[in-house]
Amino acid sequence: MARIRPERRTPVDLAVTAAILVAILVAGLVIWANSPVRQSESVQAAAPVPEVEPSSAVPANLAPAWRARSSATQTPAIAEATVVTADGGAVVGRDPQSGREVWQYRRNLDLCAVIAAWPSSNNKVLAAYRNARGCGEVTALDASSGSRAGSRSSDADDRVHLVSDSGYVVSQGPTRLETWGSNLVRGIEYGRVDAPVNPGVQPGRQDCLLYSSAVGGSRVAVIERCGDEPGYRLTVLGAVLDDDEDVEQHGSSLITDGTDGPPPVLIGMSSSAIAIYDGGANPPMPTSDAPAPGAPAPPTPTIRQFTTDGVPAATNTVSGTPDPPAGVAVTSGGLTSYFTGEATVVMDAANLRPIYQVPGAIGTGDVMAGQLLLPTPAGVSVRDAATGRELRAIALPRDGRRDDQPVSLRVLGATVVEQWGTTVQAYRPQ
Repeated sequence: MARIRPERRTPVDLAVTAAILVAILVAGLVIWANSPVRQSESVQAAAPVPEVEPSSAVPANLAPAWRARSSATQTPAIAEATVVTADGGAVVGRDPQSGREVWQYRRNLDLCAVIAAWPSSNNKVLAAYRNARGCGEVTALDASSGSRAGSRSSDADDRVHLVSDSGYVVSQGPTRLETWGSNLVRGIEYGRVDAPVNPGVQPGRQDCLLYSSAVGGSRVAVIERCGDEPGYRLTVLGAVLDDDEDVEQHGSSLITDGTDGPPPVLIGMSSSAIAIYDGGANPPMPTSDAPAPGAPAPPTPTIRQFTTDGVPAATNTVSGTPDPPAGVAVTSGGLTSYFTGEATVVMDAANLRPIYQVPGAIGTGDVMAGQLLLPTPAGVSVRDAATGRELRAIALPRDGRRDDQPVSLRVLGATVVEQWGTTVQAYRPQ
């Protein structure tokens, strides 16, 4: 067999090969230098975090235990066995009783929002960081150890709000929202989509501003206003694309007759109902059987209920302000509580119907040992969860809190954790 002589390599061939290798090395170095792993610091838990047993009784007294700054949360982020605080670029998992740092994750980016998601199952912390594309740089952390459990990056608004239920998370900003599953794979994107992969998959409305959102089961609800429409709109979407890879719309309609006042606020969503707080600044959109308009009625705050197709179901009058303080509802022990600015309304978590309201409370509460704990100006009101009847009161100091700052109260074991403004304050039994 004749011997095949190798091809001769000219100086030009060698130069081109060298240039390609240098380009690959430079590109790899740039990717590594700008990767989330390179730009982060992680101090993981030295040992597994012990389980926290539910408290068998509400303590007779409480005393301040520790406090920390947490500007990226609105309500205490309560994981399975840790309290999570977030400020600047750092997310910290803390021992609930002492406040000791169990783990820390830090990046050289600013945090936009942080939540503890799925504490009874996947037990993750989701941290949205701000980069040149908005608040779409997301890291998932194991809430017990602080180890990275996933990440994603996408276009986002410069500020976002994160909400979750047992299956999905919604990241919502003023012009767009996304849903993710627990694996951080995107379900849908809605609103402003700069470079759609499949044009035409969204409903046809344009120039929409998104005000609040909620997720329940496999659906997402959003309050929005599109273009020059004469009212605020409730839209219900599927949390994932349908079989045709389109954003599925289950219902969308105007729910107010006017936009001069603050928009209604989505309180929450279950698998069968949607609850909206309407401060009454804009009258509800009239129906065909509504009486003829008379003299303008004074603003009447209400909790409005809708089906998960966006159909009006019921309305309950409550005490509240036209523009309630920013904050999220808290669901625990089968109850959902929401602060209207004048009272805390307590609803059945399944059908989101108001059961009772507590005037004079100053924020949302949580259930401990079968009793409802609500923050009051003097401390904590301990109430019968079923009826709202006060059983007793616990005096608490809140040093540094302004009178106009609402308080969000959560519990983890026998520890009571509150947040007002950027302050997270924990109290332990005394």
